[in-house]
Amino acid sequence: MSSKNKISDIQAYYKKVMGKRTKEEKIESDSLALMACFLTRIESVLEEKSMTKKILAKEINTSPSYLTQVFRGDKPLNFITLAKIQKALNIQFEIELATSQRPKEIPRKQKKLLLSH
Repeated sequence: MSSKNKISDIQAYYKKVMGKRTKEEKIESDSLALMACFLTRIESVLEEKSMTKKILAKEINTSPSYLTQVFRGDKPLNFITLAKIQKALNIQFEIELATSQRPKEIPRKQKKLLLSH
């Protein structure tokens, strides 16, 4: 099979799988993508600081098992845990609102939210 055919097959499969998702499945997928964004950055910071997830778990007063499950995607990352991680690592997340149309009710100055501890 040529690589063009393989790519076409992969694209067709992707469209088939992703195209028939329910609203709930799309929301679940979006939540996992958001969680992955935070966790990817957290893993980078852990690596930069030569810190293990086990040490991080101790710092945020949770079990290493729970934290492992969060990083595997088995448990959701909640905002309380995220805030604890942010404080433990001495980092701040910046959140930007991206929309296809800029809503009139959100002033331009408020488009970026700085989460600080």
